[in-house]
Amino acid sequence: MASLLTVYKAKKPVPGRYIVTLKAEVSLAAHVSSSANNITHVFDLINGYAGEFSEDDLNDLRAHPDIDSIEQDGIYHACYITQSVPPRAS
Repeated sequence: MASLLTVYKAKKPVPGRYIVTLKAEVSLAAHVSSSANNITHVFDLINGYAGEFSEDDLNDLRAHPDIDSIEQDGIYHACYITQSVPPRAS
């Protein structure tokens, strides 16, 4: 039996939600059409998707040969700092 992938933990996880990244050579469209119905978002920037998965679903994903990584979906905060720059003296 193949070993299960480690699920990367989020500091502030959203319970039951995960981000799944596929291996580079795997077709996202083909994988999604044959996978769990609990997919909530398919990404454009990465070869992957997000969804709500039970423990059984998660263990199936962890053992799937198409999957490169799995991480908990989480709450993240961005902080933007703006600062005025004085005009240059002429």
